Amino acid sequence: MQDQAGAAWHTLGELAQVLDARVQGDAGLRVRGLEHPARATPEQIALAVEPAALKLLPRTRARAAVVAEDAPAEALSGLAGWIAVKRGRVALSTLTRLFAPPPAATPGVHPQASVDPSATVAPGAAIGPLAYVGPRARIGARTVVMAQASVEADAELGEDCVLHSGVRVGARVRVGNRVVLHANACLGADGFSFVTPEPGPAEMQLTLTSEKVIGRNDVILKIHSLGTVVIEDDVEIGACTTVDRATFGATVIRRGAKIDNQVQIAHNCAVGENCLIAAQVGISGSARIGDRVVLGGQVGVADHVSIGDDAMVAAAAAVAQDVPAGVVYLGYPAGPVAEKLQERMGLMRLPRLLKDLAGMGKRLTSLERRLDSARGG
Repeated sequence: MQDQAGAAWHTLGELAQVLDARVQGDAGLRVRGLEHPARATPEQIALAVEPAALKLLPRTRARAAVVAEDAPAEALSGLAGWIAVKRGRVALSTLTRLFAPPPAATPGVHPQASVDPSATVAPGAAIGPLAYVGPRARIGARTVVMAQASVEADAELGEDCVLHSGVRVGARVRVGNRVVLHANACLGADGFSFVTPEPGPAEMQLTLTSEKVIGRNDVILKIHSLGTVVIEDDVEIGACTTVDRATFGATVIRRGAKIDNQVQIAHNCAVGENCLIAAQVGISGSARIGDRVVLGGQVGVADHVSIGDDAMVAAAAAVAQDVPAGVVYLGYPAGPVAEKLQERMGLMRLPRLLKDLAGMGKRLTSLERRLDSARGG
């Protein structure tokens, strides 16, 4: 059921069934939104699975709440009903999906959109105002291309995708089903690939054997990107993130990967299934990221490096060498967590060690003076 504003109403019993959880109190109580206890209204259900939020329930305006299974009864006495769940974050995922408003898009092509006559737009798809769909592009069923987004020539979008405003899908890029691209994401820009007629500084300094710059960039020649980008099903890519096309073949983001805002994925890379990549990560050309890898914010991955399945790299780490599967790396340069923690402990001891060395130096000097004095006597 929906009200005039389009918000969906659900009973506590219906929500409990979706959450596979038990409901206490008035299972027929209807709510139409989810909110923190401090801000919840009587028409919303309060999310109080964390201890700090649970403490606010006696003062909330909400009549119902989602709580952890071990929530004490005294915290719930003022509610008309509640739902007890095993994992609060999983419940949050389910409920936010249920209450999330759908994209504000009407199926069909907006009069102010530009769709090439040779493009194919499937039934139920929506092309928003000032959006562009190029020659021979294909838009899948129920896919939404919002205002000012563009899909270039020969690109393909699967079913049930959402392209938010300003998204750029380059020529020949292939996007699977249920992919979400947030505002101003760009798929299919050229890779950063250049060469000089004679070996220039970038090549000469790779060995790091000289402190002086060798070579000059008198002329810089572009290596054109002839390949494409392939985004598999159920991928979500954040705002202002860029995925460059390959020189040959494809830069690939595999099924279920979730990529945050402002991430750079360079040409020829492959990102595995169900990876989590946080904001401002930079992945250099031809890197290989395994399945289920987690990269913290601002991680840098050097070119041609491979990261094994299920590895985790902590925020701001610099990955310059291959990372084995199933390990935790951190630091600059990145290394195994035990090794890096040992290094940190050593650095923390340095001031004391230097102080001890200075004291030993003074005592040694004093002993030498006494020895010299005894010899002279």
